[in-house]
Amino acid sequence: MKFVKGALIGSMATATAMMLYRDMSKREKSKIIRKGKHLARKVGVL
Repeated sequence: MKFVKGALIGSMATATAMMLYRDMSKREKSKIIRKGKHLARKVGVL
């Protein structure tokens, strides 16, 4: 019973984290890419 409860809570937490990540990535992806490109230029990769 404890295992089932733990698995349920774990899967719910994972699903919530995935939803939050997906929601964030839509809004923040371009910002992160821009920062990454800027950093790459600074380092000298691009």
